[in-house]
Amino acid sequence: MSFPSPPPYPPSYGPGFPPPSPSPGRPHRVVFAVVAGLLLAAAVAVDGLLSFGMLFAGDSCGTSAGTARFCDDSGVWMLVAMFGPWVALAAAVVTVVLGAVQVRRPWTALTAGVLVYAAGPALALFTVFG
Repeated sequence: MSFPSPPPYPPSYGPGFPPPSPSPGRPHRVVFAVVAGLLLAAAVAVDGLLSFGMLFAGDSCGTSAGTARFCDDSGVWMLVAMFGPWVALAAAVVTVVLGAVQVRRPWTALTAGVLVYAAGPALALFTVFG
Protein backbone atom coordinates (compact mmCIF):
# COMPACT_ATOMS: atom_id res chain seq x y z
CA MET A 1 0.00 0.00 0.00
CA SER A 2 1.41 3.40 -0.95
CA PHE A 3 0.77 6.58 0.87
CA PRO A 4 0.33 9.95 -0.85
CA SER A 5 3.29 12.24 -0.61
CA PRO A 6 3.02 14.89 2.10
CA PRO A 7 2.38 18.47 1.08
CA PRO A 8 5.51 20.57 0.61
CA TYR A 9 4.69 22.77 3.60
CA PRO A 10 3.13 21.75 6.89
CA PRO A 11 -0.37 23.08 7.53
CA SER A 12 -0.56 26.25 9.55
CA TYR A 13 -3.05 24.63 11.90
CA GLY A 14 -4.39 21.21 12.66
CA PRO A 15 -3.33 18.49 15.06
CA GLY A 16 -0.54 19.91 17.17
CA PHE A 17 -0.87 23.42 15.73
CA PRO A 18 -3.06 26.17 17.20
CA PRO A 19 -5.70 27.71 14.94
CA PRO A 20 -4.68 31.00 13.33
CA SER A 21 -5.67 34.07 15.28
CA PRO A 22 -7.39 36.92 13.46
CA SER A 23 -4.96 39.57 12.32
CA PRO A 24 -5.11 42.54 14.69
CA GLY A 25 -3.41 44.82 12.15
CA ARG A 26 -6.32 45.21 9.76
CA PRO A 27 -8.69 47.29 11.93
CA HIS A 28 -5.78 49.51 12.94
CA ARG A 29 -5.00 50.15 9.28
CA VAL A 30 -8.56 51.23 8.63
CA VAL A 31 -8.55 53.54 11.65
CA PHE A 32 -5.21 54.98 10.52
CA ALA A 33 -6.50 55.56 7.00
CA VAL A 34 -9.65 57.28 8.29
CA VAL A 35 -7.70 59.52 10.69
CA ALA A 36 -5.14 60.38 8.00
CA GLY A 37 -7.92 61.15 5.51
CA LEU A 38 -9.70 63.43 7.97
CA LEU A 39 -6.47 65.27 8.76
CA LEU A 40 -5.76 65.64 5.04
CA ALA A 41 -9.23 67.04 4.42
CA ALA A 42 -8.80 69.51 7.28
CA ALA A 43 -5.39 70.58 5.96
CA VAL A 44 -6.76 71.14 2.45
CA ALA A 45 -9.59 73.24 3.92
CA VAL A 46 -7.15 75.33 5.97
CA ASP A 47 -4.86 75.81 2.98
CA GLY A 48 -7.80 76.80 0.80
CA LEU A 49 -8.98 79.37 3.31
CA LEU A 50 -5.46 80.76 3.71
CA SER A 51 -5.02 81.00 -0.06
CA PHE A 52 -8.37 82.73 -0.44
CA GLY A 53 -7.52 85.19 2.32
CA MET A 54 -4.10 85.94 0.83
CA LEU A 55 -5.70 86.99 -2.44
CA PHE A 56 -6.98 90.12 -0.70
CA ALA A 57 -3.92 90.93 1.41
CA GLY A 58 -2.55 93.48 -1.05
CA ASP A 59 -5.82 95.30 -1.69
CA SER A 60 -4.95 98.14 0.67
CA CYS A 61 -1.78 99.14 -1.22
CA GLY A 62 -1.80 102.79 -2.17
CA THR A 63 -3.88 103.78 0.83
CA SER A 64 -2.85 104.81 4.30
CA ALA A 65 -3.79 101.33 5.58
CA GLY A 66 -1.28 99.60 3.27
CA THR A 67 1.90 98.28 4.83
CA ALA A 68 5.32 98.22 3.25
CA ARG A 69 5.44 94.43 3.39
CA PHE A 70 2.45 93.99 1.10
CA CYS A 71 3.15 96.89 -1.19
CA ASP A 72 6.76 96.24 -2.15
CA ASP A 73 7.50 95.09 -5.66
CA SER A 74 9.28 91.83 -4.78
CA GLY A 75 6.20 89.67 -4.19
CA VAL A 76 8.19 87.32 -1.98
CA TRP A 77 5.67 87.62 0.83
CA MET A 78 2.93 86.54 -1.53
CA LEU A 79 4.86 83.48 -2.70
CA VAL A 80 5.52 82.42 0.87
CA ALA A 81 1.97 83.12 1.99
CA MET A 82 0.29 81.45 -0.98
CA PHE A 83 2.50 78.43 -1.60
CA GLY A 84 4.07 77.82 1.81
CA PRO A 85 1.10 75.90 3.23
CA TRP A 86 0.72 73.80 0.06
CA VAL A 87 4.41 72.90 -0.02
CA ALA A 88 4.22 71.99 3.68
CA LEU A 89 1.16 69.82 2.97
CA ALA A 90 3.02 67.96 0.23
CA ALA A 91 6.01 67.46 2.54
CA ALA A 92 3.69 66.20 5.28
CA VAL A 93 2.07 63.67 2.94
CA VAL A 94 5.50 62.39 1.89
CA THR A 95 6.53 62.17 5.55
CA VAL A 96 3.45 60.16 6.49
CA VAL A 97 3.65 57.81 3.51
CA LEU A 98 7.35 57.11 3.92
CA GLY A 99 7.02 56.72 7.67
CA ALA A 100 4.04 54.40 7.43
CA VAL A 101 5.27 52.27 4.54
CA GLN A 102 9.04 52.22 4.85
CA VAL A 103 9.59 52.50 8.60
CA ARG A 104 6.30 50.80 9.54
CA ARG A 105 5.56 53.32 12.29
CA PRO A 106 2.27 54.81 11.05
CA TRP A 107 1.17 56.71 14.16
CA THR A 108 4.61 58.19 14.71
CA ALA A 109 4.72 59.16 11.03
CA LEU A 110 1.27 60.75 11.30
CA THR A 111 2.42 62.83 14.27
CA ALA A 112 5.56 63.88 12.40
CA GLY A 113 3.45 64.74 9.35
CA VAL A 114 1.18 66.98 11.42
CA LEU A 115 4.24 68.80 12.78
CA VAL A 116 5.74 69.18 9.30
CA TYR A 117 2.44 70.52 7.99
CA ALA A 118 1.97 72.98 10.85
CA ALA A 119 5.16 74.76 9.81
CA GLY A 120 3.59 75.90 6.51
CA PRO A 121 0.55 77.81 7.81
CA ALA A 122 2.63 79.13 10.71
CA LEU A 123 5.20 80.51 8.25
CA ALA A 124 2.43 82.03 6.11
CA LEU A 125 0.74 83.69 9.07
CA PHE A 126 4.06 84.95 10.40
CA THR A 127 4.90 86.36 6.98
CA VAL A 128 1.61 88.22 6.74
CA PHE A 129 1.07 89.35 10.32
CA GLY A 130 4.56 89.17 11.81
